[in-house]
Amino acid sequence: MFFNSALPARASDHQDTTFLANKLTAADLTDLYVFESPSDPNKVVLAMDFDPLITRGEVRPFDPAVLYQFKIDNTGDNVEDLVLQFRVNGRGRKQSVSVFGPGRPRKVGTESTLVGATGVGALNQAFSTRKGLKVFVGTRKDPFFFDLEQFFKILPDRNYQLQPNPGPPLTVVSFRPPGQAQDTLAPFNVHSIVVELPRHLLGKGKIGAWMTTSVQTPKLRSGNYAQIERLAVPALNELFMDFKAHNNSNLKTPTGDAGNQSSFIRTFVKTIGRPQGIADAVISVAIPDVIKADLSKPTGSYFGTQLGQNFGGRRPKDDVIDVTASVVFGDAVTGIKDGAIPALTSDNVGANDANFLPKFPYLGNPL
Repeated sequence: MFFNSALPARASDHQDTTFLANKLTAADLTDLYVFESPSDPNKVVLAMDFDPLITRGEVRPFDPAVLYQFKIDNTGDNVEDLVLQFRVNGRGRKQSVSVFGPGRPRKVGTESTLVGATGVGALNQAFSTRKGLKVFVGTRKDPFFFDLEQFFKILPDRNYQLQPNPGPPLTVVSFRPPGQAQDTLAPFNVHSIVVELPRHLLGKGKIGAWMTTSVQTPKLRSGNYAQIERLAVPALNELFMDFKAHNNSNLKTPTGDAGNQSSFIRTFVKTIGRPQGIADAVISVAIPDVIKADLSKPTGSYFGTQLGQNFGGRRPKDDVIDVTASVVFGDAVTGIKDGAIPALTSDNVGANDANFLPKFPYLGNPL
């Protein structure tokens, strides 16, 4: 299946591999959010977006073959201690969704089995389950904002449709200026899973969160699910990693990121002519590929946990592209000015308030 779009796109992690873009879009993860509940200080919100580039008016069915998981590490070893799982039931207009957990996984890593069921609800409407979970699974306005079209001119390798012979990088060394920059994802919807739940169900202090999609495969005769994509920190794979390496990274766990993704970060920083201190700074907060949050803190900001400041996590309105670009191409955080490329420190696209709601499920109504 391909998208009815005049402009193919991929960001924060849209169309991560050619297989996910063309064969199994329902398993294509795009963005993970972990943030403090705006309505109840004792609760936290987890949100995952997937199956991107849904056009206005398009009704794209959910795929019952895919298992969606939030994975939570609350002991600091980058191995999941809790999982929260979702699986769609049936096909056609009567589809529902089953919720499993949060519970301790029977298996960790890239092979998964279901934990105890928590509840069942309808798609595209909020429902509650046991353990105090409020859940929404349905179509939402894609909240991610980015001038992706210009990004592909800067780094052509990141566009899967240009594989295997992309053009050279950095022949264009600027984003479009304010007033000309465009939010490439503005015309699209996405499928979303949003959960609001008591903080204590995830732990008492610092946690790491990531999300995965998995499918059953003949290779696992047990009937368990095999991981086919993993994602947490936005722009990590897309900016630093060679496109051809994405599938290999998707099949790993966060425990392998120090040796895998760190090498791509160092290579990229060297290639753009910036000092090694830039790579060290990025690795210190973005590796392993988990979103960190401190549940003992009331509110936060992006990378706030790693910097020892606050809740951390990621909110839908956080301008993660500008945060990352200002460090990699500018002197934010590090103070390093050598080799800076000021015109790449911001894509000059901000959050559109119409993409968000002040109450659950917090992501905007679909187009």
